[in-house]
Amino acid sequence: MPSLIRVPVLIAPTASGKKDLVLRLLEQFPDLTVIYADSRKLYTELEIGTAKPPRDLRGTRILGVDLLRVDERASAAAYAHQARGWLEERLSQKRRVLVVSGTPLYFIALHRGLFPAPQPRKELRRFLERAVQRKGSVWAWLQWVDPQRAHRVHPHDHVRTQRALEVFFQTQAPMSLLQRIHPFQPLFIPVFAGILRPYPELRERIARRVQDMVRDGLFEEVETLLQRYPVDAPGWMTTGYRELIPYFLGKISRDQAIRDVIRRTWVYARQQLRFFRRWYPQIPWMSFEEAYDRLEQVLRAWTP
Repeated sequence: MPSLIRVPVLIAPTASGKKDLVLRLLEQFPDLTVIYADSRKLYTELEIGTAKPPRDLRGTRILGVDLLRVDERASAAAYAHQARGWLEERLSQKRRVLVVSGTPLYFIALHRGLFPAPQPRKELRRFLERAVQRKGSVWAWLQWVDPQRAHRVHPHDHVRTQRALEVFFQTQAPMSLLQRIHPFQPLFIPVFAGILRPYPELRERIARRVQDMVRDGLFEEVETLLQRYPVDAPGWMTTGYRELIPYFLGKISRDQAIRDVIRRTWVYARQQLRFFRRWYPQIPWMSFEEAYDRLEQVLRAWTP
């Protein structure tokens, strides 16, 4: 079996400064290609609230951005299939590559693949979505049929809870068991650099970024897109967007919607950190400048 190539990987929760660090490295290395593993940056029309890199770099030096419409459902497996092709092509060309992730599942899918889960059935998905609307949570079901998976999923994470239940009902086997018996094949050896800011600083950065997004037209962006897509479109599950839907339905005030975005973004940032620490305990967490120095050294010594 050929030896795996070491690939630099930037890991960080939202609002930590990933985009700024990426742009510095792109300027430093003209042959660098950045591959994002981020489920929310896949949505083309969700622009302001997803903190995307500049448009002129997308599709050329930055990949993994602007691939879906708001009414299309993101899939980690579909993303990984496409992203693995990008990565293998760049590595075969001896070009520098940096993987950047804020969505743990998407990085796992790219790095080592996912077990072959069945395609979701529309009837089952609708049933589970109605159950969530009635009960508020179906996590207790997951705790009963797959306690190991439930231990890894937050009770309020309806998306992953529903997916685990779909797998169980369609295969009659717990997702945790299927994941254990699937022979994962890593595509590369990750050389991690994780940005970790003190919690008070991260909370302040999140609040400031949300206010900046509002000033840049986040509400106006959502209002325009709501004229084209229903409120239950998959893309609206994005943090920073779903919290604004109740405002446009007349259920909450504008100020409350902004507070909800800040609160939910903070919760999401902590979930990102917990997930990465659980799956990749070897990630070295460091300051922004330390992460830049580490990745700059790895890329400078690049020998694919």
